[in-house]
Amino acid sequence: MTHTDRLRTRELREDAAMWFALMRGPEAEAQRARFETWLAAEPAHRQAYNHIAEVFSLGKGLKPLVEAPGALLPAKARQPAILARAIGSPVIVLLLFLAFVPVLVGLTIATMRAIGPGHPFVQATGSGTSLGGETSLATARGEVRTFRLGDGSRVTLDSDSRVRVALSAQRRDLALLRGRARFFVAHEPRPFVVAAGGGSVLARGTVFDVALRGEAGASVDLIEGLVDVRQPRADGAPAGSPRDESEVTRLTAGHGLAIGAPRGLPLRAVPSAPIDWTSDLRAFQEVPLRDLLAEANRYTDKPLVLADPALGDLRVSGTFRVREPVRLAGNLAELLDLALVESPSGIALARRCTRGEKNFCPPS
Repeated sequence: MTHTDRLRTRELREDAAMWFALMRGPEAEAQRARFETWLAAEPAHRQAYNHIAEVFSLGKGLKPLVEAPGALLPAKARQPAILARAIGSPVIVLLLFLAFVPVLVGLTIATMRAIGPGHPFVQATGSGTSLGGETSLATARGEVRTFRLGDGSRVTLDSDSRVRVALSAQRRDLALLRGRARFFVAHEPRPFVVAAGGGSVLARGTVFDVALRGEAGASVDLIEGLVDVRQPRADGAPAGSPRDESEVTRLTAGHGLAIGAPRGLPLRAVPSAPIDWTSDLRAFQEVPLRDLLAEANRYTDKPLVLADPALGDLRVSGTFRVREPVRLAGNLAELLDLALVESPSGIALARRCTRGEKNFCPPS
C-alpha cells in the first residue's frame, strides 16, 4: 500500500467514524440527507462505514464457548474455562458492549480534535450555524490531490493550488485563490458557488474546471451538466453580492468561458476540450512547445525553458508524463532533435550546433 493509499484509508475511516457518531446523536435526522449523499458518493464510503459499524458491534458477536466437564479438566485449566463461560454470558456481553461505547466516543472526539474545526467534513447543523466556519484546501508544488467535502462533493486541486470552502445550511461557497481545480458537485438543493477571477460559477450536480489566469481573470471549462457563469461587476464589487446586475452566461457540457475578460469584448461560450490534468500521463495533439513546457513547469521548481524563444512555435504531439520534467525534457529533445543544457536554475532546450554556429547552442 502506497503512502497516498494509507492517507486515503485513514481519512475514510475518520469520516466514517464521525458520521457513525453523528447518526447516533441528536442531530441524526437533520444530517440524514447529507449522510445518505456521502454514503452513496463512493463504494469506499460504504465500506469504511460498515467497518466502523462492525467494530462498534464487536461485543454482540461474542459466542459462548463449550466447556468440558469440570471434573475432567486439570486444576490449572479450570480458571480459563470459567472465564470463557463468563464471557459467553449475555450479561457480561452487554457490559462489554456498554464499556466499548465510551471508547468509541472518545476516539471520535480525539479524531475530530486532531482534524480541527476547519476540516471540510465539519458542516452546518440543522439550526443553520456553521460548526467549523471556513477551511482552506491546498496542495504543494508538484502535488495533485482530491479532497472530499462533507456534502459528498469532491475537489481535485492541481499543483500549488488553494481553495477556500465554507459550507452552511443554506449555501456551499468556495473560492479558488490559487492555481486550478476540478469540482465534482454532489446534487442537492443548496447552491454550489465557486468564486474566481472576480466572477463566480453556480452549479448543481455537475463537473467543471476553474483555473486562474493571473491578471487576466479565470477560465471555466464544463465537463458535465450545466453551470451559470457570472462576470465581475462593472463597479468592481464581488459577483453575487446583493442587487448584483453583472452578466450571466449559461454553459453546456464541452464549452468554456473566460471570467473577467476585457470590457467591450463579446462574451461567448466556446467549444473546449479540457485536458485531463488530473492524470500524470497525458495526450497532446499539435500543441505549441511553449504551452507543453508551461504545463510541465506547474510541477517543478527547476523549470524547463527555451534557449531560443522561436522554438516555442514548434508543434508537438504525443503522450507525456508532464509531472516528470527531467524525463519529459529528454523525450522532447529526442523527438525534436534538440540539445539539453542543464543548470542549477533549470533545464534549457536548445538547437543542436552545426559547424560554425554560435548562437543558442549548448556549450561544448
